[in-house]
Amino acid sequence: MNRRKFTKSTIVGALASSTIISNLARGLEEAVDDSEKETLFKARFAPHPGMLASGSRDYKDQMQFAYDQGFRAWEDNFLAKKDRKIWDVVGEFCKDKKMEMGVSVITVGKGYDFSAMTDEQKAVIDADLKLGIELSKVSGHTTMTYVPGNRNAMPRDEQIVKVADTVKGHCDMVEEHGIILCNEPISHPMMKGEPLLQTFAHGHLLCKKVNRKSCKLLADFYHEGEMGLGDKLIENAEAVWDEVAYVQYGDSPGRKEPGTGKLDYIAVTKWLREKGYVGVIGLEHGVKGKGKEGLDALLAAYRKIDA
Repeated sequence: MNRRKFTKSTIVGALASSTIISNLARGLEEAVDDSEKETLFKARFAPHPGMLASGSRDYKDQMQFAYDQGFRAWEDNFLAKKDRKIWDVVGEFCKDKKMEMGVSVITVGKGYDFSAMTDEQKAVIDADLKLGIELSKVSGHTTMTYVPGNRNAMPRDEQIVKVADTVKGHCDMVEEHGIILCNEPISHPMMKGEPLLQTFAHGHLLCKKVNRKSCKLLADFYHEGEMGLGDKLIENAEAVWDEVAYVQYGDSPGRKEPGTGKLDYIAVTKWLREKGYVGVIGLEHGVKGKGKEGLDALLAAYRKIDA
């Protein structure tokens, strides 16, 4: 596994440098056979295990099925917790098929207050990060979902400033390995508490305070919509774009495929293209229908917004 190639590709895609990205996209497009272009998604939409009605529980079979449907990226939040043989499957498949790996969770924060962790809590989070480093070495991908704990009683902005020191320490652990900690704002409770980050703006503030290349923002448009900001998705994303490293979709309400809720993913996808983003877009949601009917509806929804 040539991990450097994966690291370079991931960071370039994530940070959306327009010149380099356009060249990368052009090279990938030229590598596609004409026979594949009819089914190939232009955007790097990334389904996850169990999402597509492939008819198989075998992990590699599911990745192959996604590839055959035209997907050129894959996401698995819980890959770090799976058998390490699966890590090998993911790394080898992505290398062989030139399929890009999206995020896996490096830590959900355990509900801790990252501004005042005990030594025992610090050791738990450090163990999460070390496992993520090991995963990256095998699978080759470097974007990792990072949840920097829960809220305490102090004003949120003040807590974010205090948490920045903890995050800097975590950056010290992962940065030499090319890993990007993708801070994810989350709209729902975590470990029975309120997450520190709930909106794009919260995550952006933390990234600015940390000011490290290994600390960036995961823009999950579903969560932003769930926070009552569905009519300002593009406006809010534009305001934080300088720190965005990764994108996830999911309609709101319902957290299913685009078109099942109220969020305008046609406009969002168009806007991302205009920004020059060709990184992975994680399909961080369920499927409304069942079996082949559900699969067909899912594919149709993404072909519609990918047009």
